[in-house]
Amino acid sequence: MKKIFFLLLYFFSLCELNAQEYTAENVKTARIRILGADFSYPICKLGEVLELQFDVLNDEYSSLVYSIRHCDCNFQVDDLEFYEFASGFDFSTINDYDNSFNTHQSFTHYSIKIPNEDLQLLISGNYVINIYDDSDRETPILTKYFMISEMFDNSKLEISVSRPFLSEYSFDNQQVGVTIKGETAKISNPQKYLKVFAMQNKDFSTRQELEISNFSFNELSLKKNTGNNLFLAGSEYMFLDAKDVHFRALGIDKITFENNLYTYYLSPVKPVDVSYSFQEDLNGDYYIKNDKGFSMDLEADYIKVKFRLQYDRFSENKIFLKGKAFEGLSEMVFNPENNYWEKDVILKQGLYNFQFVEFDEKTRKEKVLTGNWYNTENDYFISVYTKFLKDRGDRLIMYKTINTVK
Repeated sequence: MKKIFFLLLYFFSLCELNAQEYTAENVKTARIRILGADFSYPICKLGEVLELQFDVLNDEYSSLVYSIRHCDCNFQVDDLEFYEFASGFDFSTINDYDNSFNTHQSFTHYSIKIPNEDLQLLISGNYVINIYDDSDRETPILTKYFMISEMFDNSKLEISVSRPFLSEYSFDNQQVGVTIKGETAKISNPQKYLKVFAMQNKDFSTRQELEISNFSFNELSLKKNTGNNLFLAGSEYMFLDAKDVHFRALGIDKITFENNLYTYYLSPVKPVDVSYSFQEDLNGDYYIKNDKGFSMDLEADYIKVKFRLQYDRFSENKIFLKGKAFEGLSEMVFNPENNYWEKDVILKQGLYNFQFVEFDEKTRKEKVLTGNWYNTENDYFISVYTKFLKDRGDRLIMYKTINTVK
């Protein structure tokens, strides 16, 4: 009976690990990046350093531990034992932390560098890191994806983004094309041993596998006109400037102090999608900044932001806030008293990108309410994986990013 219980416990823990990235309600501003690079993707080469930073809203320190698992190319936890992909400790305590100061909201700021003295990764591929309270090592309070790549020559990986050829997609989608040259293109049976994925604007929900359309002895082509290389183009993101609680930036109706937090009332947004208009943005990302502080990690305070959308009609579909800051927090609620879609979000002071998105329950597709234009400026991230019989897991052998404008 005990054996069955632990097998079930193990099964459910895998289900948890195989879920989407997860953030508990009191965990905020979780970012994993190359050390010192604010806007990088969560990927580095073997031997380089990634850093995970996050805050826990509390009045006292909590002892936290972390555990890392290797995943297949689809970010599903694979069956590798810990010693097969890492050396060190399976569970390690987070020793790098500091308490906030000069803030109304108390929080503890945590940081983990990968690799470190307690953990070294041995192979490339996709990974998931889970953060636990030391008193409960079964239920993570934070789950984040990251990737480790082998050393490679990225000149052999060519990426293009164009307007789709087919008229039904040509106004609101972008078409990603990939060409692989060199030794990688000479892999026998590439449909079996090679996997290529594309992702838009650091958003793992957009990640999809590309199909090989043509291959020869020294070149692989992934340039289908339909299918998984088409991405909804969207429109440029809107900005929230919350760097200074004493400065009311564009788009903010008022700033008040309520329940020990500064509260930003944003002007109701009425979506307009008449034509495409370019503006410089962060492609959905955000940047932590307090104009009055010195340590952005510890002195940037938490604020409440009231987002309001003035949509012309009540929608049976769900309306979301879209952006890296709103993972797990984004669904809006319709208020019949003022006919606004509303959402209150706790954010750390800084500069934020956001969009309003309608998700069609029938088609399972989303629509950016400010328009979807083929010439929108976006980032794309391409990753290439192989797995042969001798390999311990899916290897990440190549990656590259491209911007549609720069």
